[in-house]
Amino acid sequence: MSAESAWVLLPTAQRRDGGWIDDVLAERARERGMDRRLTLVGNFPRQRVEVVRGPDPLGTVGALFYRRGWTDGLPIVAPTIGRVEAMTRAAQGRPASEVVATLEPLQGLATIEKLAVNAVMAGCEPEQFPVLLAAVDALAEPAFNLRGVQTTDENVAPLTIVSGPAAARLEMNAGFGALGPGWQANAAIGRALRLIMHNIGGGWPEAVAFAGLGQPGRYTLCFAEDDAANPWEPLRVELGFDAEDSIVVLSRAETAINVTGGLEELASVMGSAASAFTMLHSGKVTVVLAPFVAQELAKQGRSKADAKRFLFEHGRMPAEQWRRGWLNRRLVGTKQWPAWVRDAAADGAIPAVAGPDDITIVVAGGDIPIPQCAYFPSWGFPPCRIAKKFA
Repeated sequence: MSAESAWVLLPTAQRRDGGWIDDVLAERARERGMDRRLTLVGNFPRQRVEVVRGPDPLGTVGALFYRRGWTDGLPIVAPTIGRVEAMTRAAQGRPASEVVATLEPLQGLATIEKLAVNAVMAGCEPEQFPVLLAAVDALAEPAFNLRGVQTTDENVAPLTIVSGPAAARLEMNAGFGALGPGWQANAAIGRALRLIMHNIGGGWPEAVAFAGLGQPGRYTLCFAEDDAANPWEPLRVELGFDAEDSIVVLSRAETAINVTGGLEELASVMGSAASAFTMLHSGKVTVVLAPFVAQELAKQGRSKADAKRFLFEHGRMPAEQWRRGWLNRRLVGTKQWPAWVRDAAADGAIPAVAGPDDITIVVAGGDIPIPQCAYFPSWGFPPCRIAKKFA
């Protein structure tokens, strides 16, 4: 079979001083023995474009990038020049060389082109690129604390929610199976954000990121709000945007906990050790309400604010359980907890969050009379719920 060639762009980033983040990552990978798997770590041409030759060059790209440490372990779409150029055209006139952000912890420069390369690898379509650009803007906000997210030993992941008319246009799933699998937009947008954190920020597992177990949400954790099933004001209006706007909301999620039931069951889960890190850092949590639950509450005349107050008032950890907890006994002295936690403990029970407005409620999921909800406890500081508008 005759040799063919594929011209691909590299997903890894340079820093402002011109150095490549892989030079740091390669050293750490060798120290940790990761080069037994990443046999080509740090071994790549220091240039923008690479020509890969062989009988199956597109197939070779995936294996090559995997051994260099540039994938999430899943197959990728080869970032050929044509595919990347089509993606950058969706940036609405912004030049490919524009630096959107400098991403922690290795301070890689996230140019439009580098973001497009990783979006292609994740399987994004060009029309999804504006969502990703807005998400990267949110990721780089100091309030997101990307350095902490990338380097902690906790299993935190970005939680990406799209609210607005664009969700339907992009065929984002807000209904059955909203957390996946099966929907290209949800999977690819969330996956692209992770590849960007990995290849531009440098958050390689074990070399830089020391999350003890990780979690499936570190592949992708992205879904849309269901406007049609939501009986209340949409999230974008609650956060100060117009109903006609489309926004992406980024927060930190330590995990996803399935809750079959209504507010009482959700409050029970919130008032458990699952919320310990949220309490420690005064975080903001996310609750996904099944349409059935939200609509039943609305029929009872209860608003979204009423639901938040119920969860705040009833989702409380007994003070004695808190005192016996691992965080309190082994990691944190009681004087280091926020004042509101210590004050609530003195009264006998501690809410998961400092106040009702620290609970984000989103309506999504299958419209069936079986209430499948979810609770996303938070991690890290400062409190984080970042909204960005996109076109």
